[in-house]
Amino acid sequence: MKLDMAGATHEGSARDHNEDAIGVDKELPAAVLADGMGGLSRGEVASATVVRSVLEGLRAGKNARDALLAAHRNILMDSPDSAHRMGSTAVVLTMHEGKLLAYWVGDSRAYLLRGDSLQLISRDHSLVQGLIDAGAITEQEAESHPNRNVVTRAVGIQESGPPEIDEITVDARPGDRLLICSDGLHGYLAQGRIVAILREHQDNQRAADALVAATLAETEAGDNVSVICVTVA
Repeated sequence: MKLDMAGATHEGSARDHNEDAIGVDKELPAAVLADGMGGLSRGEVASATVVRSVLEGLRAGKNARDALLAAHRNILMDSPDSAHRMGSTAVVLTMHEGKLLAYWVGDSRAYLLRGDSLQLISRDHSLVQGLIDAGAITEQEAESHPNRNVVTRAVGIQESGPPEIDEITVDARPGDRLLICSDGLHGYLAQGRIVAILREHQDNQRAADALVAATLAETEAGDNVSVICVTVA
């Protein structure tokens, strides 16, 4: 089995620059998406460092976890002092021996579309997810929570050591569609609309472009929006 992959990214309607970054390598195969932290300086540098470091590490034979930890170290080395620190979320998708492997830090997400079901296979590292888990708020309340953009883990932020990286393994099936995206997509475009666009566009580049275009046209698009669409073939 192989992975066909394509992505798109845009600064959105409310931002004047793009702090997201995406990268794909069909030969590995691997897809990487990173959302630089806008509250800190040089978020675009952090996200670009994640994508570059992960793809370089995978090409050199590292596993995705070690490649993400290398990205973390590279960001720290590029941060001159605590006043100029930077960080990023990250999602990495690879395939090995018929298994789909997703790794993530932060609130960028990975979804699996199989049959009629779009399943979220990652779990946000965010303040609101912690409140949901504690029973303090509902998922509906989380959608409008004032701190919904606050992440609790990030690549490049040295609080108590390297970030804890979560992962999931899924048995790949021919025809599976996968989506990795920043919160500029999943935080604005309704899930039903995402499913409809994926079903309408089997070509991954067309699907990625259509998802970004729909976010810009149908929502306030208040953040950078990035997406990578993947098909198991």
